[in-house]
Order: sequence, then structure tokens, then C-alpha cells
Amino acid sequence: MNARNVIGNYSKTLINGGHGLANPFSNKKKIRNWKRQVRKISTWKDTFINLDLEYLIKNERTHVKIWIDPWYRLIRRNPPKWLRSLMLESLCEIYLNWKEQLDDLCEPYYLKIWLYDPNFINSEVVVALRGSLNFYDRTFNKAVSLKEFPREKYQNIRVLGKFEWEQYLDEEFYFLTIDKLTETEIDKLEGKAIVGEVTFNNGSIRDTCFRIKKGNVWVGSMKE
Repeated sequence: MNARNVIGNYSKTLINGGHGLANPFSNKKKIRNWKRQVRKISTWKDTFINLDLEYLIKNERTHVKIWIDPWYRLIRRNPPKWLRSLMLESLCEIYLNWKEQLDDLCEPYYLKIWLYDPNFINSEVVVALRGSLNFYDRTFNKAVSLKEFPREKYQNIRVLGKFEWEQYLDEEFYFLTIDKLTETEIDKLEGKAIVGEVTFNNGSIRDTCFRIKKGNVWVGSMKE
């Protein structure tokens, strides 16, 4: 079975109640050799600590995710709490270093940490500028029931106090026509999803969208 089929089957599984595939955010499988995991985080951070300005200027946007095995795979898993803190601290350090480099350009830019909760392993640092400066403005829907940023989940992170966070929604999207949803799937989605109309290609294509909340995305930036 190829990766595309796995993703498609997993999407169908989510609609049909979440049975049939392992939870991608489960952490039941025991991971040994934690010292090696810490080294992997250090190597990953060192790889991305410096922003590739040549690539960014050419493409106008780039990002870094937590590409650390065995957590970031096709079926993703959240690491334990103490390891998540190390990963978030590294994301913050990458952000701060990128910010110094971007400030030297003396032009507007978008630079944020997208911190997913509870789906932490999807977190990333995202940057855009010039023609793509506003590219990410409508990536997430704003949360209605606002909460306090869950600092208790990320203890002993020295640089965390330098950031402020806005709460958005982490959502799963299904499209009536694009995903060729069956009547059975539509009935199940209508019971737990927010339903709305969306347009593509400057309004030339219309489709019905089903939005299911998976959690929150905390969008972080350095305090003014």
C-alpha cells in the first residue's frame, strides 16, 4: 500500500469513528535510549538554526518542522512531556535566530511559531516575506472560546517568557465534491462538523466544506 492510500484510508477512518488504524498521536510504544533522542534534537536544531536567506528570498516563504524520528512519520506520535519541552525550546531558539537574520533585511516579514495542542508533533516555525507576506493570514480559524496558553505543559523553557500566543483552531477539513464523500460519510460528518461553503480559483469553483476540530494551534511571536 502506498503513502497516498494510507493517508486516504486514515481520512476515511476519522470520518467513520476512528477505528481500524492506530491513533497517530498515541505514545504507547516504548522508546529506548533517551540520550540518543536528546542528541537527535540537538542535531535537528543545529541543522536549521540558521535561516537559508537565499532560499527564502527566492521562494518568499519557508518553514521547519520537528523532523525527528520516530515521532515525525507518516503516522505521527507525540513524544513524552519532557521531550516535548526540549523540542519546543529548540523551536523557540530557531525562531529567535531567524528573527535576528530577518531584522537585518530591514523589510516586513511574517515569522511565527505554530504550536499544535494536543497534536504537538505537527508544530513548526514559519516565515514569509515580500509577495507571500500575507500568505498565511487565513491559514487558521480564530478560536471562539479563548483559553489561557497552557504553560504548565512546557515547564523549564527559559526563552518561553519572550513569546506571546494567540489561540486558533486545529481542524480537519473534508470537501463534498473534492473528497467524493458518500451519503453515509456525509451523515456522520453533519453530526459533528461545522458545515460551510468554500470557493477556489477566485470563486470559479465552489464546494461544501466540513470542519472538525482536532485541537488548538497557538500562534506565537516575540513580545514587542
